[in-house]
Formats: sequence, structure tokens, C-alpha cells
Amino acid sequence: MPDRSSVIRFAMPVRRNVLIALAGAMLAAVPALSALAQPETSARSPEDRDARVPGSRDTIAPESRGTASKERRLIGKGPIGIALLVPPDNGIYRRAAQALIAGVSAAHERDGARVTVEIVEIDEDAAMLRQLYDELARRGFSMVLGPLTRSAVDLVTAAGPPPVFTLALNQPDQGTVPANMVTFGLSIESEARQAASIAWDEASLANAARRPRSAVVQDTSPLGRRAAAAFAERWRELGGDVYQAVTIDTVTTGRVRSAVARLQADVFFVGAPPAVARALLIALGGRATIYGTSMLNTGAVQGSEAAALMRSPELDGVRLVDMPWQVQPDSVSVMAYPKPVEMHLELQKLYALGIDAFRLALQLLEHGTEIDLDGVTGRLRLSAIGGRAVERTGVLAEYRAGVLVPLALQ
Repeated sequence: MPDRSSVIRFAMPVRRNVLIALAGAMLAAVPALSALAQPETSARSPEDRDARVPGSRDTIAPESRGTASKERRLIGKGPIGIALLVPPDNGIYRRAAQALIAGVSAAHERDGARVTVEIVEIDEDAAMLRQLYDELARRGFSMVLGPLTRSAVDLVTAAGPPPVFTLALNQPDQGTVPANMVTFGLSIESEARQAASIAWDEASLANAARRPRSAVVQDTSPLGRRAAAAFAERWRELGGDVYQAVTIDTVTTGRVRSAVARLQADVFFVGAPPAVARALLIALGGRATIYGTSMLNTGAVQGSEAAALMRSPELDGVRLVDMPWQVQPDSVSVMAYPKPVEMHLELQKLYALGIDAFRLALQLLEHGTEIDLDGVTGRLRLSAIGGRAVERTGVLAEYRAGVLVPLALQ
């Protein structure tokens, strides 16, 4: 029996002229993009390792990535064709891809009456990707969502402007984003930079007579180091001083207290799991505010079913930047979509990414050159002039009475 997707054609991509205009605007400006990565999970259990999110520096053996199936699944029956490129279902990113697809499906259920999403598993092979794009262009697809892994995005960008407009769900490690392509992802660096900007504003008000000082505490993981480096870079851009990063490999209050004893910082940033923030909070004794990213989210969120079970009073006062989906359950955008409560906290990020990726796709098809969207992953913006990456602004939250409270709600 032939694959049903092989006989479906989308003969009239919607608003192709708008997308061409967007591509033209992109050609006018070719800014270099920093190497941003998808968040990686710092979990340690077998289940958590299986829930890992595709990152930028994975040392994954080719056989672990799996082999793409030729079977294609369809979501919806609308006249507008969107291809969703995902890692193989028999590889290490299986659960990540499944969470992404579930998020796209949730968004499609709400707003996708005119859209058919064709789910395409891909191998990280340049020739295969070129053939796939040629096929999608020939069949009249309006857009591609993905790839999800950074290495696959590298292959797409290296080939030059794709023949079908692409919303990549990661950032390239090398080179720049070509015309006819925009990137959108959940970089830990963007959260760290936002945390630095917020902390700088508060520290500047409190210390008007001198330049604010910050200290960075990181673990040994690539994720923690990238978050710490991004915070420090942004802090220096704003004009502040940053102590040399403190690396914690074994977490005890005594070790952390000894490591930070001589640091007279106004703000401390933690690029590490919650255990490090707990130890630092005790070590500092309240003499400085601690900031972090979604790495510090234990799942204890105000108004959530898990709040009572995950309550973390030992983190009270710690602030972090995360997506509305994870810390603001009563947000209008978040409440519009079903939340799979059984899904791992890290996989929830991919689910939310899928929701917003589909919503962004609809916005690009309708408006093309400029986006300002209240998303479940944050406030999403794309500039009309030369915009090549969707800017994501998260929510600042603080632990109070053991649960995360979005400060924007007060």
C-alpha cells in the first residue's frame, strides 16, 4: 500500500509573496549568530537521560541517533502543507521528538483547520536533506518546521537558502542563517542573558555610586558552563564587573562557602542544578540575591498540582528565568492548551516548543515579515527588517514559601 503522504500535493502555498518579501528582507542583513544551544537536561536517572533535549555539543554515536523511517504521518487535512522534520523514532531523541510532535498536534487541534502537517523523520545526511527539500518544493509545501537537532540545522544552513521557507527549531553551530530561513529555539543562553539584564537593573539601583559586581557559580556540565558564560558576557556588556567563574564539582555547603567566601558580589548567578543554589543560599546567608535559569526549576510552581509534592522552601529567595509554560500555569496562553501532567519536566519544554513552533508558522504564513506573539515559551518577537532569529523573553519567577511565583503577576 503506497504511503498516503506520497499522493498529497499542496499546489498553492499560501501567501508565497509574503514569504518572498521576508526572504528579501533577510538578504539585506546578514548578522552573525552566536552559537546558541537547545537546553540539555542535567538529570541523572535512566528515564531522565532518555528525556534529553537535543543540544549543540552532543557526542552521540551515529548508531545511537537511529535510522529514519520512510513512513510519514499526517496531522490534519487542510490545503496548506507544513513539513515537520524530526529525529528518528528509534534513536536517542525518540522521546524528544514525540514531545515536540505532541505539542504541534495540540496547537494544530486549536488553530490548524486549514493545515496539514506531514511528519518526516530525517537522518543527518546532507544529500538526503537536499532530496527531501526538492521533493517538498515540488509538492508545493508552504513551510518546513525543523530540524530539531543543531547538527541537522547545520546541514541545512550549509546548503544555502532552502527552497522551502524554514523555521528551524535550533540554532546553527557554524556559519550564518541563510535567506528563506528563520530560527527559533529554547537556548539556555537567552535565559541567562535575560537574568543578567534584570539583575543588573536591580543592582544598579541599589548601588548607584559604583559599578555592580556579580559572581558566577557553575557546575562541570556543558549546559551550566554555557549559561554561566552567557550571564557573564551580558553583565560585562552592561558595564559591570564579574569575578572569575567558580566551578563546583562536589556539592556541599562547606565547599561552596569556602569557594565564595572572598567574593564581594551584589549578585550571584548559578549555572547548575538546584542543589548548588541551595548550598550557595546557605553559604551567603542572605547577603546577595541569587539568579539562575530554568535549570533551577524543581517543578514546584504556584497553582500547579505538583506544588505540594515538589515544594522547595530551602530555595526561597532564589530567582530564575523560565518559560510561562513551566512557571505561569494561569497565563491565558498556557491555559489554552492541554498539559500532559505525566510528561517529564524536560520533555514539557519540547511540548511547549511544538505549540509555539506551529503558532509561529501560522503567523509567518499570514504576516510574514514581523511577529509579536504571546507564546507559551515566552514573548516571541521577530523583526520585520533582517530578522533571522525569533527573540524569546521568558518570565522571572522567585521561590516563595517553597514554590515558584511569577513576579510579573504581582
